[in-house]
Amino acid sequence: MDQILPMSERVPVDETIQALEYIRYERDKDAVRQYFEDVMPFSESTSIKYRRRLFERYLVLEEGQVVYTPFLEMLSEIDSYQTKKEILFYLTVVKTVTLQIVLKDIYKGLLNKRFTKTELIDYLTQRMTEHKSSSIEKTLSVLTTILKDFNIISIKEDPIKNETIYLVNERLRPTNETVAFSLYYEFFEVQDNRIPTTERLCNAETFQYLLIDHFLEDRYIKWLVANNYLEFYKMGANEQYQFTCSSLNDFVKRVMANVEE
Repeated sequence: MDQILPMSERVPVDETIQALEYIRYERDKDAVRQYFEDVMPFSESTSIKYRRRLFERYLVLEEGQVVYTPFLEMLSEIDSYQTKKEILFYLTVVKTVTLQIVLKDIYKGLLNKRFTKTELIDYLTQRMTEHKSSSIEKTLSVLTTILKDFNIISIKEDPIKNETIYLVNERLRPTNETVAFSLYYEFFEVQDNRIPTTERLCNAETFQYLLIDHFLEDRYIKWLVANNYLEFYKMGANEQYQFTCSSLNDFVKRVMANVEE
């Protein structure tokens, strides 16, 4: 059974997007740090803590400068706010083991799409055996806040049972660009596998992290093929796909060019 690690900071979505968009114009790490602290609606000590996490999760530094990565380019230059938010969520998951485990368990049905606070505490307790109850409570609070802020779950109160209820949003429909970026990121940056088999592509972690079922998964793959981001090959019993862009950077530039047309 996967061990869940404690979580201590949520992701202030709008402020994080604003701070990351700033890097389009300013790459000096100290200027970015100061700007992030300025836009955070928290105390100075809390803002510093969130800024540290921002640098750990989303940024790459070289010689005192923030590298303008394909992730930052995509997030900053695409117009769709939904895509910005979804891409930020995807990279947050990629950088956060606890989110990966929880989302995979929801996807596989190991954690119901409707669960109570008591059920979630029990779930976390089974996977955080080396941590104190206070750490489990904090993780529960941060985890559910992140999922709510990114519209993955809604939270309701049951006054009769005096219980908090978490409901997974069954109408999640990430944009085509979100799914395309996430798949390219997974297979180029994480898996280093640019010619996956049909089985490997269909079992991509991207679909699990974004809670995309097999029906919608097929629609997204067809869109990728139709728009020449992916090619399908069949040789006898062997089926495989090939990503058509040479790099994640090339993919982002092609997406932006298509969006501008």
